[in-house]
Amino acid sequence: MHIAKKDTIKFIIKEVLQEGKATSQSNLADLVNQKLKKVDSSYSVSEKRARMIALQIPGVHVTTTTKKGELPKKCPSCGHSLRKVHMKNLKGKKLLVRLVCGRCGYTGRENRWEPQRYVFELRKPAGHTSIGNVA
Repeated sequence: MHIAKKDTIKFIIKEVLQEGKATSQSNLADLVNQKLKKVDSSYSVSEKRARMIALQIPGVHVTTTTKKGELPKKCPSCGHSLRKVHMKNLKGKKLLVRLVCGRCGYTGRENRWEPQRYVFELRKPAGHTSIGNVA
């Protein structure tokens, strides 16, 4: 088994997501591995590496569903630092309501901090319009 170059995997992730969204991290890795095998049968990519590379691609939107778990110190999706969002209750006590990652968009809330499922989609840049056939 050989490790494919990052640029190759980025290209294949974009290609896969143009065909439709990947409904989980393992689904993304499976789709990428199918295309990689066509390039070289010895290439393979792990689920985590596919996710980490997808997070670096402009235009790839990742939605994270979370489940109950321990409060993370760093983003559980990409390892970046998290911003804490607090509110005060009626008694003036400060409560942590959300954790937000500025890099990948991860949001944990209401004691649901641990990632459960990732959904990967390719989105067009803002202001981009497609032009059909003009006759």
